[in-house]
Amino acid sequence: MLLIYLQRLQSSSFFMNALYLMLSNFIVAAFGFIFWVLVTKTYSAAEVGLATTLLSVSNLLALLGMAGFDTTLTRFLPGSQRKNDYINSGLMVVTLLSTALAIACATALPFILPSLSVLHQTWFFILFVSFTAITSLNIVTNAVFLGYKQARYIFIINTLFSVFKIALPAVVFAGNAATIFVLAGSAQLLGLILSLIWMKQAFGYYFSPRIHVDILRLVKKFSFSMYSSSALNLIPPTLLPLLVLHYLGAAEAAYYYMAFTIASVLYTIAYASMQSVFAEGSHDELSMHSHVTKAAKLIGVLLIPAALITALLSSFLLTIFGQEYEANATTLLQLFAIGSLPVAIYSAMGAIFKVTKNLRGIVMMNIAYAIVITGFSYALIPVWGLLAIGWGWVVGNTIACGIGALNMIKSNRKRRF
Repeated sequence: MLLIYLQRLQSSSFFMNALYLMLSNFIVAAFGFIFWVLVTKTYSAAEVGLATTLLSVSNLLALLGMAGFDTTLTRFLPGSQRKNDYINSGLMVVTLLSTALAIACATALPFILPSLSVLHQTWFFILFVSFTAITSLNIVTNAVFLGYKQARYIFIINTLFSVFKIALPAVVFAGNAATIFVLAGSAQLLGLILSLIWMKQAFGYYFSPRIHVDILRLVKKFSFSMYSSSALNLIPPTLLPLLVLHYLGAAEAAYYYMAFTIASVLYTIAYASMQSVFAEGSHDELSMHSHVTKAAKLIGVLLIPAALITALLSSFLLTIFGQEYEANATTLLQLFAIGSLPVAIYSAMGAIFKVTKNLRGIVMMNIAYAIVITGFSYALIPVWGLLAIGWGWVVGNTIACGIGALNMIKSNRKRRF
């Protein structure tokens, strides 16, 4: 009986893609955890705080530079006869936009935050811009694999570059915040190289530095909405370290980052399940309800127990980084664990909106998400310190779910009439 059940699961592209995405995200998170453990044992909390801030800014720029193609390719590749043209157009637009954003930000940021003056150094300026563009391209290639419903390649590539990532601090154990940033960026470069090689071998992909304007016209409305949505979605977790750095200092930024890194492992359960729903729904929209139900069951079985365990063991988990992390970030991690349930609901609504192309619904939900979390944290961080971030995360995700539910109800009523 068990063997038959396992065979059924293995034959289900939904479960296999969800499994590979979860394993991939767990590998990245687990090896990222090890990476930061090694780094925190070698570098001061202040250096770690500056490095995590640089990485957060770079990740934000990478996400802003994707122009919505991380979602567009997954949604439109399944039904297209011009897959290479879609992929090449996406890669070129993303490269140009992410590079331009990184140049502009790296030029202006040291004047806004003098603590990031390392960006004035030409060699680091070039690496910052390059690694930001590479990070964008890595995310887009993942969207290509997902569009083909081949998440196993994402798992293999992320495993290889994660192993490479944790090997670097063991070899390069002297330096400063810039060194930490370069170590993380080098792993991203390896990931991109592996992705392009696998795309060629698995899908017959060939690179052409051309942007197909007719394709951009076809997807511009969807891509722009997804671009706006993605930018709003990632603004809080990317800007929050800047708020912490500005108001509380570099050491507190490190405490926040490690707590959020641990919590991110929880969130991967929801993200991976709903990414699989999105991939399956892009191939067959009529089957989406069935896949959402499967994803909800998977989240209930895995996420809720994991969140409870994380909340109970938060002190122990943070002690791995050092006593100062345990003393300053335990309650914050517990709040992040509590927030995992609204994060799951939020992810489910996002997947449904993408498949049904409910562009207004997803944008409105993400506007609420970004404004509440960032505004709540900004208003209360001078008074509550790091706890303002935790409560802002819980409240913001919950309100965003409410806004999403209202838009979903309104959309369903329109369809009936």
